[in-house]
Amino acid sequence: MLSKIVSGLNQILDISGKLLAILPLLLILVQFSVVLMVYVFSNGNIQLQESLQYINAIMFLGGAGYTALKDEHVRVDLFYSKFSGRQKACVNLIGTLLLLCPFLILFWISSVPYVFQSWHILEGSVEASGLPFIYILKSTLLLFAGTMTLHALSAIISNARILYGNKQ
Repeated sequence: MLSKIVSGLNQILDISGKLLAILPLLLILVQFSVVLMVYVFSNGNIQLQESLQYINAIMFLGGAGYTALKDEHVRVDLFYSKFSGRQKACVNLIGTLLLLCPFLILFWISSVPYVFQSWHILEGSVEASGLPFIYILKSTLLLFAGTMTLHALSAIISNARILYGNKQ
């Protein structure tokens, strides 16, 4: 049963990462359009410029869980690469329980009211002609917290299984 849970969580993270993989191309195309409009046609567009923030936020905050799943996050590796599988599982489990989980709890506690308040007032851009969807931009914080929580659950189960004799 635990294998199915881990597999399901990992599959959600994997699919989300693959879906978000198109965003760097979109970011480049939008940025190219902004530059083209400003420098070739001498016409700026605030909404198009602000959309870069939305794309960037979705790309990085939404992709955090996928990055952690693939173990591609930044790691200060002094000893870890030389560790055995069980030692790595121990480090990963302790790190997840003592560092990632408390961070996620605090992140959820602080970001949920912040995002809900933004939704409550339907917060818009400070620019008169900007995008009226700041509440959606702020919601990417919950996307980050959600994907990282899924990863944390998967990591805890996977590493505990490795430590207690049940390989993945």
